[in-house]
Amino acid sequence: MDNQMAAENLILALPSKGNLAQPCEGFFARAGLRIYKPNRRQYSATIPRLPQAEVVYQRPLDILNKVLEGRADIGVTGLDIVAEHSEDSTDVMVIDRLGFGHCQLLLAAPDSWIDVTSIADLSDLSLRHQARGGQLRIATKFSNLTRNFLYQQGISHFLLVHAEGAMEAAPRMGYADLIADLSQTGTTLRENHLRPIEGGVIIDSEAVLIANRRRLRESPAKLETLREMIELIEANRRARQYVSLRANISGASVSDVQGRILANPALSGSKGPGVVAVASPPGSVKQWFETNLLVRSELIHKTMQHLRAIGGTDIIVAHPDYVFDEKSETYDRFERLLHSDN
Repeated sequence: MDNQMAAENLILALPSKGNLAQPCEGFFARAGLRIYKPNRRQYSATIPRLPQAEVVYQRPLDILNKVLEGRADIGVTGLDIVAEHSEDSTDVMVIDRLGFGHCQLLLAAPDSWIDVTSIADLSDLSLRHQARGGQLRIATKFSNLTRNFLYQQGISHFLLVHAEGAMEAAPRMGYADLIADLSQTGTTLRENHLRPIEGGVIIDSEAVLIANRRRLRESPAKLETLREMIELIEANRRARQYVSLRANISGASVSDVQGRILANPALSGSKGPGVVAVASPPGSVKQWFETNLLVRSELIHKTMQHLRAIGGTDIIVAHPDYVFDEKSETYDRFERLLHSDN
């Protein structure tokens, strides 16, 4: 029985190192999915809130491979890795972009190339190399993405030089003319006397949640665990856009207070105000009502001023952990893709 339950556990592969590792754990913790790893040297962990989920730690590229092979059901890795290495797979699907780990895969040339600043200039340079019997050499570890991008730009005469590690040194060392590499801030490029080619962004990447379509189709139990995970993540991300405002307002009746709040529709909450009567203490000369509004974060001050203007006081602002919609758009989209044959 225990083995059967373990087989139905959702296996989640997370980055063990690199730029995605720490932000990934913080992302799950904010959604209430704290990862428990008693020993930092362990390569496995649990999520106390989701007992049916198991966490394994891998390098970002290995995460994709584990999901491809079906050894992990879902994983978090970079979109650049997925786009480069799973082009021919129908099993791997991207569930959602997660909003952290942003970077760009781009073409960068030496600062000394004063006449080559754009993709059009690079195309001309490639043709000049071809006329002289040479080739434009580009160092990269993203051969598929770089090749496809250059073809799309009408550049067909080039040589891709596979490189790992600090490829910013490739032009200076003479084994490539320019590079196609990931960049977050551009600082490393500048320090190595390189600059991005205008129009040379190959892909805008970030952390993504990926899944093995075949494995999840076979297990309703895993899908139910994944649904809970996705809904918590989505509701937490949505909650960051909103605040809850509560205030006491004196008035003649519930409808009276509602009418005064709704007089400014833009500041009356996402679905309108909730208004209830407050049990006023004996001898009170005013009848008080409590209202609760869910408003976008950027409207806090304007909404507070609106409530003050109609007699509001004791205004409290709270930040919700979750804001659930009537359905999970992320999970609905995922479910359609899961059962699609395309």
